[in-house]
Amino acid sequence: MSLRFELPAHGRLRPNNQRDPLPYYYRRLTGWLYCHRLQMGLNLLPAGGRRVLEVGVGSGILVPTLTGHFPEYVGIDLELAPGLDALVKPGCRASFRTADLLSPDGLPAATVDAAVCFSVLADSLNKKAADRGLAHTLAPGGILVTGYPMVSPAMTRAFRAIGYKAIDEDHVTPPARIAAALARVLHPVARVAFPVGAPVGLALYQCTSWRKVSPLET
Repeated sequence: MSLRFELPAHGRLRPNNQRDPLPYYYRRLTGWLYCHRLQMGLNLLPAGGRRVLEVGVGSGILVPTLTGHFPEYVGIDLELAPGLDALVKPGCRASFRTADLLSPDGLPAATVDAAVCFSVLADSLNKKAADRGLAHTLAPGGILVTGYPMVSPAMTRAFRAIGYKAIDEDHVTPPARIAAALARVLHPVARVAFPVGAPVGLALYQCTSWRKVSPLET
Protein backbone atom coordinates (compact mmCIF):
# COMPACT_ATOMS: atom_id res chain seq x y z
CA MET A 1 0.00 0.00 0.00
CA SER A 2 1.46 3.37 -1.02
CA LEU A 3 1.94 6.30 1.32
CA ARG A 4 -0.81 8.89 1.27
CA PHE A 5 0.48 12.46 1.27
CA GLU A 6 -0.64 14.41 4.32
CA LEU A 7 -0.72 18.17 3.76
CA PRO A 8 0.02 19.98 7.04
CA ALA A 9 -2.54 22.55 8.14
CA HIS A 10 -2.15 25.98 6.59
CA GLY A 11 0.09 28.17 8.73
CA ARG A 12 1.90 25.32 10.41
CA LEU A 13 4.95 25.42 8.11
CA ARG A 14 7.55 28.11 7.55
CA PRO A 15 9.57 28.51 4.32
CA ASN A 16 13.28 27.79 4.52
CA ASN A 17 14.22 30.49 1.99
CA GLN A 18 12.67 33.09 -0.29
CA ARG A 19 12.20 30.63 -3.17
CA ASP A 20 10.43 27.96 -1.14
CA PRO A 21 7.24 27.03 -3.09
CA LEU A 22 5.24 26.59 0.13
CA PRO A 23 2.48 29.14 -0.74
CA TYR A 24 1.59 27.22 -3.91
CA TYR A 25 0.44 24.20 -1.88
CA TYR A 26 -2.41 26.19 -0.37
CA ARG A 27 -3.82 27.90 -3.45
CA ARG A 28 -6.86 26.51 -5.23
CA LEU A 29 -5.39 25.35 -8.55
CA THR A 30 -1.69 25.10 -7.82
CA GLY A 31 -2.37 23.33 -4.53
CA TRP A 32 -3.77 20.30 -6.30
CA LEU A 33 -0.87 20.22 -8.77
CA TYR A 34 1.83 20.57 -6.13
CA CYS A 35 0.30 17.93 -3.88
CA HIS A 36 -0.32 15.58 -6.81
CA ARG A 37 3.33 15.62 -7.88
CA LEU A 38 4.40 14.52 -4.40
CA GLN A 39 1.79 11.78 -4.32
CA MET A 40 3.06 10.51 -7.69
CA GLY A 41 6.49 10.03 -6.15
CA LEU A 42 5.22 8.52 -2.90
CA ASN A 43 3.35 5.92 -4.95
CA LEU A 44 6.74 4.65 -6.14
CA LEU A 45 8.08 3.96 -2.66
CA PRO A 46 7.92 0.27 -1.74
CA ALA A 47 6.13 -0.94 1.36
CA GLY A 48 8.36 -1.58 4.35
CA GLY A 49 11.79 -0.21 5.09
CA ARG A 50 13.14 1.25 8.28
CA ARG A 51 15.16 4.37 7.49
CA VAL A 52 14.33 7.09 4.96
CA LEU A 53 16.41 10.04 3.82
CA GLU A 54 14.77 13.19 2.48
CA VAL A 55 17.09 15.30 0.36
CA GLY A 56 15.82 18.86 0.21
CA VAL A 57 13.51 19.13 3.23
CA GLY A 58 12.44 22.69 2.41
CA SER A 59 9.58 23.82 4.64
CA GLY A 60 9.02 20.27 5.91
CA ILE A 61 5.99 19.60 3.70
CA LEU A 62 6.76 15.85 3.59
CA VAL A 63 7.95 15.40 7.17
CA PRO A 64 4.59 14.30 8.69
CA THR A 65 3.97 11.82 5.86
CA LEU A 66 7.43 10.23 5.92
CA THR A 67 7.82 10.15 9.70
CA GLY A 68 4.39 8.57 10.00
CA HIS A 69 5.51 5.68 7.79
CA PHE A 70 9.20 5.10 8.57
CA PRO A 71 10.58 4.42 12.08
CA GLU A 72 13.70 6.46 11.30
CA TYR A 73 14.01 9.65 9.27
CA VAL A 74 16.91 11.89 8.25
CA GLY A 75 16.24 15.20 6.52
CA ILE A 76 18.91 17.40 4.96
CA ASP A 77 18.93 20.76 3.24
CA LEU A 78 21.24 23.70 2.71
CA GLU A 79 18.90 25.75 4.91
CA LEU A 80 16.53 24.34 7.53
CA ALA A 81 13.16 25.92 8.22
CA PRO A 82 12.17 26.61 11.84
CA GLY A 83 9.90 24.21 13.68
CA LEU A 84 10.72 21.00 11.81
CA ASP A 85 10.92 18.89 14.97
CA ALA A 86 7.28 19.70 15.73
CA LEU A 87 6.22 18.04 12.45
CA VAL A 88 7.65 14.63 13.36
CA LYS A 89 5.05 11.95 14.09
CA PRO A 90 5.24 10.16 17.47
CA GLY A 91 7.27 6.98 17.40
CA CYS A 92 9.69 8.10 14.70
CA ARG A 93 13.32 8.84 15.49
CA ALA A 94 14.07 11.85 13.30
CA SER A 95 17.03 14.13 12.77
CA PHE A 96 17.62 17.18 10.61
CA ARG A 97 20.95 18.52 9.47
CA THR A 98 22.24 21.34 7.37
CA ALA A 99 24.22 19.68 4.61
CA ASP A 100 25.13 19.97 0.98
CA LEU A 101 22.27 18.18 -0.74
CA LEU A 102 24.51 16.41 -3.18
CA SER A 103 27.56 15.54 -1.10
CA PRO A 104 27.87 12.29 0.88
CA ASP A 105 30.16 13.94 3.42
CA GLY A 106 28.78 13.36 6.89
CA LEU A 107 26.18 10.84 5.73
CA PRO A 108 27.07 7.21 6.47
CA ALA A 109 27.26 5.01 3.40
CA ALA A 110 24.65 2.34 2.69
CA THR A 111 22.43 3.15 5.68
CA VAL A 112 19.02 4.08 4.26
CA ASP A 113 16.34 1.83 2.77
CA ALA A 114 14.68 4.64 0.85
CA ALA A 115 15.54 8.16 -0.22
CA VAL A 116 13.33 10.86 -1.72
CA CYS A 117 14.50 13.90 -3.63
CA PHE A 118 11.84 16.21 -5.10
CA SER A 119 12.56 19.28 -7.24
CA VAL A 120 16.28 19.42 -6.45
CA LEU A 121 18.09 17.71 -9.30
CA ALA A 122 16.81 19.95 -12.08
CA ASP A 123 18.58 22.86 -10.42
CA SER A 124 21.66 21.19 -9.00
CA LEU A 125 22.89 18.37 -11.16
CA ASN A 126 25.36 20.57 -13.02
CA LYS A 127 27.00 21.64 -9.77
CA LYS A 128 27.86 18.41 -7.93
CA ALA A 129 28.04 14.68 -8.49
CA ALA A 130 24.44 14.20 -7.43
CA ASP A 131 24.22 10.67 -8.79
CA ARG A 132 26.98 9.31 -6.58
CA GLY A 133 26.00 11.44 -3.61
CA LEU A 134 22.52 9.94 -3.59
CA ALA A 135 23.61 6.38 -4.31
CA HIS A 136 26.20 6.63 -1.53
CA THR A 137 23.54 6.65 1.18
CA LEU A 138 21.41 3.75 -0.07
CA ALA A 139 21.78 0.24 1.27
CA PRO A 140 21.88 -2.52 -1.40
CA GLY A 141 18.30 -2.99 -2.56
CA GLY A 142 17.38 0.51 -1.41
CA ILE A 143 15.09 2.70 -3.50
CA LEU A 144 15.59 6.30 -4.53
CA VAL A 145 12.54 8.28 -5.70
CA THR A 146 13.23 11.46 -7.61
CA GLY A 147 10.80 14.08 -8.85
CA TYR A 148 11.58 16.99 -11.11
CA PRO A 149 9.88 19.42 -13.47
CA MET A 150 10.59 18.81 -17.12
CA VAL A 151 12.85 21.54 -18.47
CA SER A 152 11.05 22.52 -21.66
CA PRO A 153 9.14 25.46 -23.19
CA ALA A 154 5.86 23.86 -22.06
CA MET A 155 7.08 23.67 -18.48
CA THR A 156 8.23 27.29 -18.57
CA ARG A 157 4.84 28.48 -19.84
CA ALA A 158 3.01 26.46 -17.19
CA PHE A 159 5.04 27.92 -14.33
CA ARG A 160 4.72 31.45 -15.67
CA ALA A 161 0.96 30.98 -15.85
CA ILE A 162 0.83 30.40 -12.09
CA GLY A 163 3.04 33.39 -11.35
CA TYR A 164 6.47 31.74 -11.12
CA LYS A 165 8.37 34.06 -13.46
CA ALA A 166 11.96 32.97 -12.69
CA ILE A 167 11.55 29.24 -13.27
CA ASP A 168 14.25 29.12 -15.93
CA GLU A 169 16.76 30.35 -13.37
CA ASP A 170 15.87 27.57 -10.91
CA HIS A 171 15.41 24.57 -13.18
CA VAL A 172 18.16 24.29 -15.73
CA THR A 173 19.01 20.62 -16.18
CA PRO A 174 17.09 18.61 -18.81
CA PRO A 175 15.43 15.38 -17.60
CA ALA A 176 17.46 13.26 -20.01
CA ARG A 177 20.66 14.41 -18.34
CA ILE A 178 19.30 13.66 -14.87
CA ALA A 179 18.25 10.17 -15.93
CA ALA A 180 21.57 9.45 -17.64
CA ALA A 181 23.53 10.47 -14.54
CA LEU A 182 21.44 8.33 -12.19
CA ALA A 183 21.55 5.37 -14.56
CA ARG A 184 25.34 5.25 -14.16
CA VAL A 185 25.02 4.18 -10.53
CA LEU A 186 21.44 2.95 -10.04
CA HIS A 187 18.98 0.74 -11.91
CA PRO A 188 15.73 2.33 -13.15
CA VAL A 189 12.54 0.79 -11.78
CA ALA A 190 9.55 2.94 -12.76
CA ARG A 191 8.51 6.28 -14.24
CA VAL A 192 5.30 8.28 -13.91
CA ALA A 193 4.56 11.66 -15.45
CA PHE A 194 2.01 14.45 -15.33
CA PRO A 195 -0.14 14.62 -17.37
CA VAL A 196 -0.60 10.86 -17.07
CA GLY A 197 0.92 8.99 -19.98
CA ALA A 198 2.59 12.07 -21.45
CA PRO A 199 5.82 11.38 -23.35
CA VAL A 200 9.00 12.90 -21.98
CA GLY A 201 8.84 15.89 -24.33
CA LEU A 202 5.32 16.90 -23.28
CA ALA A 203 5.26 16.07 -19.57
CA LEU A 204 5.32 18.90 -17.02
CA TYR A 205 6.59 16.86 -14.07
CA GLN A 206 8.12 13.40 -13.77
CA CYS A 207 8.84 11.01 -10.91
CA THR A 208 11.19 8.05 -11.26
CA SER A 209 12.36 5.30 -8.94
CA TRP A 210 15.81 3.73 -8.89
CA ARG A 211 17.24 0.70 -7.09
CA LYS A 212 20.74 0.22 -5.75
CA VAL A 213 21.72 -3.34 -6.62
CA SER A 214 25.20 -3.63 -5.11
CA PRO A 215 27.72 -1.64 -3.09
CA LEU A 216 29.89 -1.35 -6.19
CA GLU A 217 27.46 1.16 -7.71
CA THR A 218 28.70 3.97 -5.49
